Amino acid sequence: MARSSGRAAVTATLTLILLLALAAIPAVVYLGSSSTDAPTTTPAARERQTAPVEPDIPEPDYSTFVENSTGSQVSFYRLSDGHRTGTATERFARPALSLIKLYIAEYVLEHGSVTEQYQAIEMISSSDDRSAGRLFQKYPDSISTVARDYGLGSTRSAQQWGFSVTSTYDAVSFIAQLIEQDPTHPILVAMAEADPVAADGYGQDFGTSVLPGVIGTKWGWSDDRDLHSSVSFGENFVVAAAVTGTADDLTGLVEFQLTDEVEDAAEKQSD
Repeated sequence: MARSSGRAAVTATLTLILLLALAAIPAVVYLGSSSTDAPTTTPAARERQTAPVEPDIPEPDYSTFVENSTGSQVSFYRLSDGHRTGTATERFARPALSLIKLYIAEYVLEHGSVTEQYQAIEMISSSDDRSAGRLFQKYPDSISTVARDYGLGSTRSAQQWGFSVTSTYDAVSFIAQLIEQDPTHPILVAMAEADPVAADGYGQDFGTSVLPGVIGTKWGWSDDRDLHSSVSFGENFVVAAAVTGTADDLTGLVEFQLTDEVEDAAEKQSD
């Protein structure tokens, strides 16, 4: 019994000490907040402290686009009503190949000499790599500037024009904007008058160009012929596609994915 009474007394003492310590905490906090060492807060400062903080919204970071050179891409735009369709991958940044020459040409037409403007047009028709190299060397900001001006979110320049990236979505958006500006824009005319055989001897007769109603096309292919792409326009549509594969692979893809859309666009144009 004595031992039990002793434990009870100790417990009561510890409980009292704990209660006193807990009771002292608010006083410490209160005294600390009103310390004479604290700086005086003016009404203006208090207003700034209580005003809601505006969220810091970052600029879009296009570097997060996936550089996907292995998947296929298809994009379609109907001019009469703005109808769009495309694959889930259509905005992915991938090797632009010679489609990037479209953006270089647009810049040169705005900022280059008369001679350079003619070179830019020929570069589109014949897909001349040497002209692309010369023009890009003189105007290294051409791709980035056009991407910004036309809102091409997945288009990015590189130190050499051939390593730049774009997407079928961007290619379609760019050509559609040219058509809206001027249906006889020099780039569109160059696409309509494209050479049957490119400057490097490669045939320009595949991909979106085989679709019914196509007026003009720009093609792209890698040196090893493992990548192919193209963008085309008609009276009421713009289409683009890209694959890892042969020219025939690209043609098969667009015939399967886009024939119905193109035919439907032609019907709506005639209505």
